[in-house]
Amino acid sequence: MSERSRSPAERGRSSLQSAGMDLEGSKVLVTGGSRGIGLAAAELLLSLGAEVAICARGAEDLEAARKKMPRRESCHTIVADLSSQAGIKALVEKLPWSELDVLVNNCGTNIRKKAEDFQEEDFNKVFSTNFMSCMWLTQAVLPLLQKASESSRSSGKRSGASVVNLSSVAGCCHIPSGFPYAASKAAMDQMTRNLAVEWARFGIRVNSVAPGVIETPLIQTASPVYVRDFTNLKPMKRVGQAKEVARPIAFLASDASSFVTGQTLYVDGGFTAAGFNQIPGYWENA
Repeated sequence: MSERSRSPAERGRSSLQSAGMDLEGSKVLVTGGSRGIGLAAAELLLSLGAEVAICARGAEDLEAARKKMPRRESCHTIVADLSSQAGIKALVEKLPWSELDVLVNNCGTNIRKKAEDFQEEDFNKVFSTNFMSCMWLTQAVLPLLQKASESSRSSGKRSGASVVNLSSVAGCCHIPSGFPYAASKAAMDQMTRNLAVEWARFGIRVNSVAPGVIETPLIQTASPVYVRDFTNLKPMKRVGQAKEVARPIAFLASDASSFVTGQTLYVDGGFTAAGFNQIPGYWENA
């Protein structure tokens, strides 16, 4: 097939693959993969040749997501609740492979209040879903990542396995997202740095992608005033799209980033360079 006769999507995939973002045959798990950034990441990883398992709590949402996928025969769906170690163990047992080349920790939730209004159950819910699930799942699949890393390096197909954590700009500076959410993302970024150093001996790279405001179901629960002001503070003056986060995820998952580990990549339209310079009361009338 000539380059001219290919569709724009096919030409785009070919360009990414030729740039080192070829995931042909890779086994990938994307948590929270039924919507938003997780869904966009799974779609792109599948288009780059990976075999992908997506997990979420809702079976109907997962099946609806699978129907949207390219190469849907290579997309596996797993109903899972990652808020407990029992749920994480059950997920690992349901994986269709004994090796895992890439883990994308995307599962997350949020509760927005003023810092003084948070109760213990609020903090526990956000922290257990966002950080503890990420930590325990990453630890649980370490043997699978190790096997994949050994196999890929011995065959010369890839430089090793990769973990990509979905963090947030809230982890490095104040935004009106709620204190527990920010703390969970900061913890995730520190875990990224620690694991990158400790697991380099296994040939496993660990990185984070930290989005700003992105058009997803989660941001639709935020104050529209907050979203407007956040957008105005960005040098690029717009909300990001899920596919614009999926591409950096694919980059960090692939050998295009084979010498990158322990990093947090901000995908925020320039927000962290400018900063949220006011402390408005977005919850006063909530």
